[in-house]
This record gives sequence, structure tokens and C-alpha cells, in this order.
Amino acid sequence: MRILFISPNRLRLVVPPLPVGLASVVAAVQNEQEVRVLDFMFAADPLGEVRRVVAEFSPEIIALSLRNIDNQDSRHPESFIGEVKDLVDLLRELSAAAIVVGGAGFSIMPQEFMAYLGADFGVAGEGEAAFRDFLSAFSGSRDWEKVSGLVWRQADAWRLNPAHRVADLKDLSPPALEYFSPQLYQEAMGSAKLPGMVPVQTRRGCPMKCIYCTTPMLEGRRFRAWEPEQVASWLTAWHEQWGITRFYFVDNLFNCPPDYAKRLCRAIIDLKLPLQWGALINPAAPDRELFRLCREAGGTFMQVGNESGSELTLTKLDKGFGRRQVELAFQLMEAEGIAYSCFLLLGGPGETPETVAESVALLEQYRPQLVNLTVGIRIYPGLALHRQALEEGLLDPGDNLLWPRFYLAPAVKDWIWEYLEKVMAQHPNWIF
Repeated sequence: MRILFISPNRLRLVVPPLPVGLASVVAAVQNEQEVRVLDFMFAADPLGEVRRVVAEFSPEIIALSLRNIDNQDSRHPESFIGEVKDLVDLLRELSAAAIVVGGAGFSIMPQEFMAYLGADFGVAGEGEAAFRDFLSAFSGSRDWEKVSGLVWRQADAWRLNPAHRVADLKDLSPPALEYFSPQLYQEAMGSAKLPGMVPVQTRRGCPMKCIYCTTPMLEGRRFRAWEPEQVASWLTAWHEQWGITRFYFVDNLFNCPPDYAKRLCRAIIDLKLPLQWGALINPAAPDRELFRLCREAGGTFMQVGNESGSELTLTKLDKGFGRRQVELAFQLMEAEGIAYSCFLLLGGPGETPETVAESVALLEQYRPQLVNLTVGIRIYPGLALHRQALEEGLLDPGDNLLWPRFYLAPAVKDWIWEYLEKVMAQHPNWIF
């Protein structure tokens, strides 16, 4: 079967993200199907490429991966789903192929997206096994009820099947990076003007309960992981094939569980390769031995998911850690000589000018290489923040949230922008 995969994302926040999720789905089917991939990230004329490839390849299925649905900017919100709708409409004109939509962004609101986009099918959740099952049903029984996470039309409504997560990640093939020009992703810079990094996922799942985060909904709360030696073998192969030396571990909690992270660092050390990498560190589990191993393994740059420096705000966001742990994480990384960036997620429930100033004052005591400021928290359906916004009357109950809506505490709504402009004038490495 001829399958055309398309990654329409062109957003380059911090660094351009190679679509590793789509690469994993491609890897799951490439040996059984005839595959082409279009990645819009570096395409000079992406729609022209669509026209050319569809005409040449005559796909039977076109699979779109929807990663980013908006720019997460409450001051200047920009939605990308209209562009995806236009792409679906163009594909309808060019081809009779079945159009299937998936990806992390799509999986947050799959039925709402299907109603808007007008595609034929959707796959919500982990796509490796589910997409293979869909292809089997598409070419045979058409028994859609048996396909995990499938969104399909039944009568006049979109039906969503229960999603089943991959039980053992070790059974999955490594992501098929060869379809996505990994050298370009290493060379290209994003909004932070930092060198690019090729993403690597070592585990899935998040047990945290942050009121705004979709990761537990998408990946579950139980950790599932590849063996560290398996991941290390990928790094070796990608280094040998393309000369890749910079990686970013996209795991939501790189340092949890800490024993796994230490095993992974030791496996990378054993490679004796000139690798540099970054990861997202959760302050809930600061561990000096782990940070030492990270440094020895080439972990030269970390992002700390602190979100705030206010004890009250951290509690309201249900972060699972406090100010003391945030400070300890900063202190240990500075002691180990690891460069790090951090985040301020401002304007959530209970935020006041005092808590904002407290967060700013805390970060001014340390030496982050970059501070990423976000004002207002994107609201997603079904999460605790969504329920709170409804209870406070900040959101229309009929809003399906396809278009960006943000929680921004009334106490800081009209004050915070001018305040942060003054802060950034004093700190050039603090960015929106």
C-alpha cells in the first residue's frame, strides 16, 4: 500500500523539533508498505511539494501528524489548525486517498479535530501499533471497532475507540530518522538562537498531577522505557550514519525514576563518543550523583521545569515539589558545572503581583543560561485547570478549545506585561 506521511509543523520555538513521534510510526510500517514522507520544516514551498509528490506517488493513504495546534502565546495567540484544514482541503482536490490524522496535538481533542478538519479517520494516542492495525483493517475487514484509538464516522457522529498503550516499548523499532534530514535539524537554530538537537525518547508516562499538563492523558501515568543499552545503540548508529553529536531527550521527566536515568548515563559514557545532549529536569528529585553522571555522559545543557519560584503558585499548580527543591536543583547543577535554562509559567490560579515578583527574585539569585517566560496557561479539555476555569466563569462551557484559550489570573492580567518588559530589559537572556 502506498502511504504518504506529512509533518506540517514549521514552528521553531527554542529549536526546530524533528517529528520523532511520526518517525516512530513510519518505522513501524516502512518494511511492509511503500512509504514517502514530506516534512514541511525546511521546505521552501511545502504546498508545491505536496502537489508534486501526490502526482508522482499516487498515495492510497495520506497520514498527517498534528503536533503544534497553536503558538501558546496568550498576548498574541495564533492557531495553526486553519492551515491544517486548508491542507486537508487541498489533498481532497489532489487525491482520492483516505486522509488520516494523528499526532500529540490531535490526540488531545481528537473528535473535535475530526469534526473541524473533515478528514476520513484519526488515530489518537500512540500510533505505532494502532496505525498498523488500521492499515490491516483498511485493506481487509474494515472492522474499525478493533483499532485502538481510532476516530471514525458512524452514522452522523465521530466515534472514538478506547486507546491501548504499547505495553513493552522494547518491541518497537527505532525512529526512522532517515526520512527527516537529521543533519538539518542539528544545524538549524530556533527562536532561542541555540544550536539544534535531534530528539530522543527513552521512556513514556508521567505520574505527576500538574493541573494544566496533557502528558499523563497522552502517555499514561506509568513509566514504560526502552533499555538504556538499546537507546545507546541508537545514538551510536545515528552518530555513525549522519555524524549527529547533539541530542535532546524529550522524556517529560528525564531524572525520574533516577535509577533508570543513571543507567542511561552510564550506557552513554560507555560509548566513548563526543556527544552533547540536553534534557528536561523535574525539581522534585534533585540528585547530585545523577547530575555528575549527566555531565560525564555529555549532558551539557538542561532545562529545569520549575515553572515558578513561589511556594503558593507551585502548590496551586499541583507541581509536586516546592521552592526548596527548585533551589536545590539549581545549586546542584551549578556545582556540577551544568548549564541550564528554566521556565516561569505566570498567571495561573492564585497568581498575584507578589507571587510573580517572588518568582523573578528567586531566579535572579541563580545563573540560568536562559529563562523562558510564559504568561497565561493554555487550557485543554478535561484537565483540572479546565474545570477550574469553568467554575470561575472564565470560560464558556460550550467552547471546544480548538482555538487557544488561556487562564490568566485577574490580579495580574493588566499589570504583568509592563512589569515583565522592565524585567527583560535588565536580563537579556529572559525571553517570551
